[in-house]
Amino acid sequence: MLCGLLGGCGSGIAVYAGSSPAVERARIRELLHDVPNLPDGFSGRVRDGWTAPFHVASRSCRVAFDTVAGRPPRRFLRTHAEVTFQGNGLGERAGASVASYSEDAAAGFEAIEDALRDCSAVTAGNATSLTLTSLPIAETGDAITATRLRGHLKGYPYEMHLVFVQAGEALISVVHAALGRADPLRTEQLVHAVTATMTGEAPATAAVAGATIGGGDR
Repeated sequence: MLCGLLGGCGSGIAVYAGSSPAVERARIRELLHDVPNLPDGFSGRVRDGWTAPFHVASRSCRVAFDTVAGRPPRRFLRTHAEVTFQGNGLGERAGASVASYSEDAAAGFEAIEDALRDCSAVTAGNATSLTLTSLPIAETGDAITATRLRGHLKGYPYEMHLVFVQAGEALISVVHAALGRADPLRTEQLVHAVTATMTGEAPATAAVAGATIGGGDR
């Protein structure tokens, strides 16, 4: 029943087709606030959208960081919403951003891929320096790209993963970071949990099912 009411389960954002951007944003937020199958140790009590713990000076690098922080590529953009998840590791946090586009989100995804090709390192004041390398991750959605950043944050060992998924008209961005080492398996689990929720492939919890099937705007 849920997939019959949603706009393209398995191929895009699991929200009503034809919604206004404001209504669509509210429903994306509802889904993000109730993601099932989060990796062990991540709190289901989400917070507002993620912000980078340092200033990103490079224009190319900033495209990726802006997207996951809630400032996605604007061409064909309808709306977007973001949340932050708290992990139980030392300094562990993760963020998820979902942008909905009026046409295929491939243009936004390709813009991020192009920007990341020109971004090899991030440096900031206070002894912050991170080097970017590719991050192997299992495929999901229509296209996926993942980057690992390793180095130091204010002098402390630090690792961050940035993952971008195109799923139909949706651009899904996930960041996972921790002091010391961020576990790539937990990153992959988080990416797949968020993507499955957005595309309708994950079983909806009672809260989400009530919000979407009821059909009433809030």
